[in-house]
Amino acid sequence: MRSFAEHYGIAILPTKPRAPRHKGKVENSIKFVKNNGLKGRSFASVAQENQHLLSWESTVADTRIHGTTRQQVIKVFLEVEKPALLPLPPGRFELFSEALRTVHRDGHVQVKGAYYSLPPEYLGQEVWARWDGRMVRLFDTRMRPIAVHPQQPPGRFSTLKAHIVAEKIHPIERGTTWLLGQVDRIGPRARAWAEATLAARGIQGVRVVMGLLSLSNRHAEAQIERACEVAQGQAPITCAAFVS
Repeated sequence: MRSFAEHYGIAILPTKPRAPRHKGKVENSIKFVKNNGLKGRSFASVAQENQHLLSWESTVADTRIHGTTRQQVIKVFLEVEKPALLPLPPGRFELFSEALRTVHRDGHVQVKGAYYSLPPEYLGQEVWARWDGRMVRLFDTRMRPIAVHPQQPPGRFSTLKAHIVAEKIHPIERGTTWLLGQVDRIGPRARAWAEATLAARGIQGVRVVMGLLSLSNRHAEAQIERACEVAQGQAPITCAAFVS
């Protein structure tokens, strides 16, 4: 709602729900349309109803003497209100969806099944993600812009180079060092598989290794070790498929 108002240069005056006494002018206008323009009439289609209301507006609603101002509605609009209106912006307001997202250890957030990078200082924090089918825009919790990405299909990553410092491109960096330390608890074959995955996929491999660690909550370490040994000889590299 705030973005809509900023786009069109308007102010929104909120009111309490189910409190018509707080917005009498709006409620009275609706009542006038219902009781004068529509009451006692039926229409074969929405198009027919719209055509009737267009005619009613120009011949009845606009020409009436307003109960509060005691002036003709169309006359006040043309002489006072219309000259004060601002021009419309050049483009229409683009509809979008938005939601809070937590930045993953690999520096990405998930939106509609795809992954989008942010600077490393946002790791573990909540951010606002906004998407419209073409672009994904990321904001901090005060709605200050952080990053913009082209929207990707599910499963794809969009990683901006500026968000990955040089040290993090190599698989042996602080984040993956911690992950590999956790993998060591499973065994040497799991460690070898994890290192190969990080070498092949870079920062995107972090989520895959996290998936390997989650297997240890459901399967014995010996099973995972055997699966990783088999997986290293397969393409593409995978491990979960070989856990029995």
